[in-house]
Amino acid sequence: MDQIRLTGVRAVGKHGVLDFEHERAQTFVVDATLFLDLATAGHSDDLRDTVDYGAIAKGIVAIIEGEHVDLIEKLADRIASMILEYPAVAQTQVTVHKPSAPIVVPFDDVSVTVERSRETTSAASQVHHAIIAMGGNQGDVAATLRDAVRSIDGLASTQVTGVSPLYRTDAWGMPDGTPDFYNAVVSVTTKLSAMELLRGLQRIEAEHGRVRTDHWTSRTLDLDIIDFDGQSNDDPDLTLPHPRAWQRAFVLGPWLALEPDAELSGEHAGSVAQLLHEASDRDHIDEIADDWMVGGTIDSDHTDHTDTEEIDESYVVEEPYSAIDAADLPEGTVASKAAASASVQSGPASRRAVISLDSPSTKAEQQFRMAIVTLDGIPGNQVEGISPLYHVSQLDGLPDKMAAVVQISTRMGAHDLIEALGNVEASIGEDLDLDLIDMEGVACDEPDCKVPWPTAREHAAVLAPWLDMDPDARLGKDPVSFLLAMAPDTAQVGLLTDNWIIGGTL
Repeated sequence: MDQIRLTGVRAVGKHGVLDFEHERAQTFVVDATLFLDLATAGHSDDLRDTVDYGAIAKGIVAIIEGEHVDLIEKLADRIASMILEYPAVAQTQVTVHKPSAPIVVPFDDVSVTVERSRETTSAASQVHHAIIAMGGNQGDVAATLRDAVRSIDGLASTQVTGVSPLYRTDAWGMPDGTPDFYNAVVSVTTKLSAMELLRGLQRIEAEHGRVRTDHWTSRTLDLDIIDFDGQSNDDPDLTLPHPRAWQRAFVLGPWLALEPDAELSGEHAGSVAQLLHEASDRDHIDEIADDWMVGGTIDSDHTDHTDTEEIDESYVVEEPYSAIDAADLPEGTVASKAAASASVQSGPASRRAVISLDSPSTKAEQQFRMAIVTLDGIPGNQVEGISPLYHVSQLDGLPDKMAAVVQISTRMGAHDLIEALGNVEASIGEDLDLDLIDMEGVACDEPDCKVPWPTAREHAAVLAPWLDMDPDARLGKDPVSFLLAMAPDTAQVGLLTDNWIIGGTL
């Protein structure tokens, strides 16, 4: 393909992660290669049949001189997107040089190069919804599944948005003595294609010792894409929807608990609730834990807690079951009992709670995403808001940190929520710090329960992301915007990215 090259386009801009780079302009240099068909222009000698590279050069300068970004990766992406707005350009390669980068060793240049085309740009902007079934019956399966959820969430441009309760499934149709299976379902949003997602899942399986041989054998970990945007295809490497999902209660049961209105597409299309009701193995699954993502203990003796006629009054029914008529569910299962119970008890009222996250770890972004998924998976919790990601410069030789804030609605009391936050910290890593900053209608000043968090009003690392998430936020009687303006450490906090939660690379 023909090319037009622009080399050494220079301009000054305020781009960079460090605080001073938000204020002090520095030089950036851009090289851009445009791939297009110049045959018509070669014959016609008419500007309308090519691209005005002078206009593109001006566009590059405008982006460099324009809105601040922390990363030159983002700057390069913006320039590439601008170039692809010209219809004649099919593909572009953009290199951004930062010759004055704040690097403490001698160097000549640092640069980032991106390649974009109309096809990749369109595909990269599309977010897909997928349902992934998980299972296994070898080793500490619950721990393996927990780690698999975190690994799935760590895939590029992928975010786990929901985790079902954990189910125990009889090894039905397999030799006597085969250990029972544990099963769950997760929902994700992803910018990966279905095949890219499958390859990622297969890598996760392999990391956990999965060897693919016979379908009907024990395994450490099994990850299957059940649904991907409701698509249908007959690709032998990835049939969608999963060809046997419609008749597998160990898939349908967890999926129904996660998404009560779920529908399966394809040849055996129908509501998941009805398909579960008709599944021949529906009596071979039992829900055994809905708090398993925070390290809930699974009975080693496989005691079945679902054979009693009544539900323990301490059982808190999650809202999803209230949308299901018990008559549509297999009689005697936990799901049907929960649906029946939901019709006569509403459970405790939900409260809004604001939680801060910070960590000095180089894997802080991944830690935060794991924590948010785990919090959202705790019964009675629903994540309602997630702030942008912030960089926090620390003094006195302390390592810099990353920080964010989430807002949830919760049926937990303040003491229980604080304890749960401690459990989440312990399950993810010692560098992670989660604090309950504020809770609607709650004021508590006990040694293990201080709400609102006493020093929150003095920390920009809390106030800045909170204000970005909720411009009208208040801490007590004071607007968060006012508290941020008065905070002594405001200059130490800077925005990193506002799309980190969908897995973009920092």
